[in-house]
Amino acid sequence: MRRASVTVMFSGGTDSTLTSALMQEQFDTVHLVTFHRFGFHRTENTQVNARMLQARFGRDRYRHTVIPIDRLFRFVSYERYLHHLLRHGFFVLATCGLCKLAMHVRTVKYCLEHGIRHACDGANQGMTMFPDQMLPVILETRKMYAQFGIEYFNPVFDLQPPEDGSFIKAANRQFIERFMQTPGQPEAAGPQDSPGHRLHRMGLAPTPNVKGTPYDRLRQPRCFQLILFNIFAIRYYLAAHTYDEYRDRTVVFFRDKIARMTDLLAQHVASGRYARLFEPARDLP
Repeated sequence: MRRASVTVMFSGGTDSTLTSALMQEQFDTVHLVTFHRFGFHRTENTQVNARMLQARFGRDRYRHTVIPIDRLFRFVSYERYLHHLLRHGFFVLATCGLCKLAMHVRTVKYCLEHGIRHACDGANQGMTMFPDQMLPVILETRKMYAQFGIEYFNPVFDLQPPEDGSFIKAANRQFIERFMQTPGQPEAAGPQDSPGHRLHRMGLAPTPNVKGTPYDRLRQPRCFQLILFNIFAIRYYLAAHTYDEYRDRTVVFFRDKIARMTDLLAQHVASGRYARLFEPARDLP
């Protein structure tokens, strides 16, 4: 049975584009929510695949919105900074995870504003170097959404990651090869069943392996702060620890952060507190 609306956290990349294409099969209206902040470059690239989806499935099926999160990202990153530094050490440098958490908080706000009870993203099992795509962190994030009556889910999580990992810099490849073989990682969904292959079979990508290619880069923003995260995660922490240690420490840190953000949202819903953190959205044609 089709449902009314869903919010998709939309970067314009392979995973979020496939997610958005799949959601039109289940929902009448798909809200593509793209986020922008200082440090992002060419956020407007997301319009390319948003318009492709509108052309393929119907202009009235997709609503594309850009929301600035500068204030919210700074708050998520630096609130109680000394406390978190003393308790979690340099995991406070997990910039990519903190950025995604700010996006999740703003997505909850967006859903509540528009009466939407379902939200999803393109999280994928092959990207679990990143905090927001680790299954234990995802489960904690689902609890935050559920607190406000919203179902958060990940439609492409169990699909295969890209075959060769070419979207990760060559300097990181040795780690990626070890990381991708981490015990306990979900099994691949089957031969040729990556998001890229799905998009190609749907006629929404020119080849099955577009992730990380120039074609892909022209359809999503770039964030150069990823370099800082790589230095912390790969060159510093994982140089001396196992992936399991890295994952477990990350989960503890983000469990604290998600609990704090859940409290922030609850106070905002109840009394309007923290309203200054929520910058207005801008709909795109």
